[in-house]
Amino acid sequence: MHYSLSVIVVCLIWWLTWIRFSIVLRGFQFLAPPNTMVLGLPASINPGVVNVPGRDPQAQAVAESLLERDREIHHCFFNEQGFHNHLSHHLLAAYDLSAPAALLQAIYVAERSIQKLIDDQPELEHVKVTPDNFVKYIGQAKYYHAFLVFFTEQIKECGMSETIEKYVFSPVVTDVEGTQMLARFMSGLYHPFIQTGYGVEFGSDAMVAQGLAQAAVHAPLVADLLDSTAPGIVEISASMTTIGDESRNGKPLLHILRELYDSDALKPVAYDPNKSIAQYRADTLKDGRPEAIKQLCTTWWGGVSSEGQASESNIDLKVEELFWANTLFLCGTSKRGQKPRLDFVLMHALNATLFLPSLLKVLSGASKVKLLKAFLPVTMMFVLARGRPRIDAKLVMSYTAAPRPPGQTMTRRPNAGTVGDPSETYNPWLNICASVIHAPDAHTVKAVRASYYAAQHYGHKQPRDVPGCFIDEDHQKETLPGSSELDGTLFVRAAGVVMETLGWVSHGDDPGKWDFSGLGWDDAWEN
Repeated sequence: MHYSLSVIVVCLIWWLTWIRFSIVLRGFQFLAPPNTMVLGLPASINPGVVNVPGRDPQAQAVAESLLERDREIHHCFFNEQGFHNHLSHHLLAAYDLSAPAALLQAIYVAERSIQKLIDDQPELEHVKVTPDNFVKYIGQAKYYHAFLVFFTEQIKECGMSETIEKYVFSPVVTDVEGTQMLARFMSGLYHPFIQTGYGVEFGSDAMVAQGLAQAAVHAPLVADLLDSTAPGIVEISASMTTIGDESRNGKPLLHILRELYDSDALKPVAYDPNKSIAQYRADTLKDGRPEAIKQLCTTWWGGVSSEGQASESNIDLKVEELFWANTLFLCGTSKRGQKPRLDFVLMHALNATLFLPSLLKVLSGASKVKLLKAFLPVTMMFVLARGRPRIDAKLVMSYTAAPRPPGQTMTRRPNAGTVGDPSETYNPWLNICASVIHAPDAHTVKAVRASYYAAQHYGHKQPRDVPGCFIDEDHQKETLPGSSELDGTLFVRAAGVVMETLGWVSHGDDPGKWDFSGLGWDDAWEN
């Protein structure tokens, strides 16, 4: 009798949960027009690389449903100026940090109003992109839908990895005049790269198709920075095993940043408070700077094989270096004695870095090198376009390693049997994650997620262990002021600065703002 009653109770609970879950899903029916296009790739997603516990069946199903609706009805740009649709980024970043179903729905509702519907123009209905006419339609935003259908079909036929290889890295496609897909992939403030990276990270072929379609409708704005045959790459054979670290791995990235700061050829353009980010980028890509950037970035590479491949340890090292450098560019370039300011453009460099580990896993050895060889010069260009802001390692290490939301105190005395002092064992990430998923700006969630990943992988690093923190072999002279003092707490300090600057909104702070002034110019700090 007791057993039968237990079974009935369990079944009743399951039934009530399913009814509640079904109501949640049905609530999304009003979010999209009835006539949405069906692309035919699975809507399913896998856990992300951070994967904060909290994911449940409701959040999983709701995330998949909302992502599919965004994919089917929204353009990759939300206005005619080419500003990017961040809705899927916001959903997945929050989902990966354990946002529940109701919050994911709220994010969708908050952002859908600004989105632009995929064009439904009669004159475009007949357009069908094929491998033969690919170049005819490339670089034109109105053909986003046609490219989305094309890449969906390509992924169905060839798979996600092969499609990325073919249309971003293969000379058979990319060397065709006018294609320049790698340059398009890295343009738009990294957004096609980021969109594709989300797809790869979360195992979504459908999102990869979105990312490639987005790349195809971008202009190749950074083409002058990319050169697959750049000089200065040392070819090695498998038998060459007795070379030094720098010959094998190239110069440490922090050493390259020191040279960037010291270079007369890489001085930033004049400050103009009325210039847009796009204008600064265009002006930076003049007067010989692209060649100087490429020449400097080739020193990051030591030995690669005759097939253009590098060792996995070298690839991993370069990803680590990018996390350190781009975290420092975002959170270590303010002025002492002034409130921290976080550059909007350099924030994108950190957010984009998060997708390198996932993308590199699905690429061939040669394509891994090509991707990293493209990523660094684009990042260096943006550093120049923001006035070449100086990294102050001592300043960023002065920020708290235990950030707390405003007004948080321990209100109850621990039990006498408690082991240790709870006030000394505070984990700031718990509060950071719980609060940032409510941030109104997707970039805030993404920046914290990137910092969290970096802390997971490099948070154990001791002072003097950061790659390239010393310029000399005896480890006596710092590469940058304070660089030997950097340790793995950098990433939680950075996340804390992001929360303080953009606001602990779930604890009553007003939303803050990213900085658009260009922090490398002294005049920008006078405003």
